[in-house]
Parts: sequence; structure tokens; C-alpha cells
Amino acid sequence: MRKLFLICAVVVGCFAQLQVIENKPETKSGFFFGAGLGVGANAMKFAGIQNNLSYSEDQSYASFVVSAKVGGYYYFTKMIGLRYYYNLDVNFNPGESEGRAPIEGFYILSGSHTLNADAVVNVFASRNIEFAVVGGVGMGLVAGEYGGRYKTVYGPTENNFVDFEFRFNVGARVMFDQKYGLELMAKLPVTPMTQVAGDGINYRKSSPYYFTLDFVMERF
Repeated sequence: MRKLFLICAVVVGCFAQLQVIENKPETKSGFFFGAGLGVGANAMKFAGIQNNLSYSEDQSYASFVVSAKVGGYYYFTKMIGLRYYYNLDVNFNPGESEGRAPIEGFYILSGSHTLNADAVVNVFASRNIEFAVVGGVGMGLVAGEYGGRYKTVYGPTENNFVDFEFRFNVGARVMFDQKYGLELMAKLPVTPMTQVAGDGINYRKSSPYYFTLDFVMERF
């Protein structure tokens, strides 16, 4: 009877230890990269004095965005992780082909260079597919150039600008085989408008809002 009791105790103990091992949080880390395309939302504010009359005009434009990022990640459990990375968003805003006096036609080409940290929370995970929500912050510099445009002809650069940028990153992600996936990201700046040019007309622009669809790869 004692032997039977001892055997049962050993079996129960081994099973309990196995459960503890199986339920232990699974951590993993590595590198990832991503690249994608999207659109941007840009705002410009024009103000100045012409013929002794002051004027002010706000305009909004869509833009084309090319995005790339590279960095690392660390998952504390199967459900919660953190990633840290460098992100580049190249933004081309065709602006106006023919301006209205006193504002001439123009274009803007800019790049946002940011360091980012995002939390990744898997809301559903199986062996072959994972759905996650992503949220975090990024900060860095936005640098670009402002030039004239007449119809399809782009003139030489008239002004360069550099400014600090701080933004929030919000999105959703689907991963396949814990390696390849797609992300839909929104990058929302909260920094004030940037002074672009002077000479009688004051041009000011906000940091663009970016919306991109990115291909991402982990464990490469």
C-alpha cells in the first residue's frame, strides 16, 4: 500500500511539474524589418501681406508615402511583446500645379526619421496565424525641401526645412507562421507646424499624417 501511495505521489508530482513547465511564459526575441506603401495627409498655412492687404489661407493635400523600418523585438509572453526600431517615411506631396495669386504652384518632398517603441498585444494566436494590435510612440526629425511647380514641371529647390517630430503609432497586424505578416499602421504627429519660407509670404506646414500598409518579417 505504501509503495502504491509513493508511486501515485511521484506521478502526481511529475505531472504538476510538467504543467508548470508548459504554462511558463514563452519569451522570444530577435530582429524584424518592414516595408510598405501608403498615403499621407498634409496641411499648409499661407499668410502674408500683398498690396498692403493681409491674407491667410489653409490648404490640405494628399501625398504618396514609402515606408521602411528595421529593429528588434522581445515577447514577454505569447500574448504581449515590445518592439523598438528605426522608421523612415518618405513623403511626396505634389501640392498645387498652378497656384492662385499670391501663392504660386509648389511641391514638397520630405522624410521622417524616427526612433520608435511599440507595444504588441496578440488578441488571437494559433500555430499558424496571429492577430495583434499595435500602439506606441516615435520621435525624431522631419526634413525636406519645398520647391516651385508649374503644371508637370518641377522647379529647383527653394527652401529646405528640418524640424523635431513626435507622434503616436496605432495599428493592427496579422502574422503567418510567426514569421511573415502585414501591418496597417497610422502615424499621428502631435508637433506644431513648421516654418518653411519667408520673403513676404509665410509658409507653414504640419508634419504629415501617414497611413501605410507594410509587409513585415521576423526571425530572418
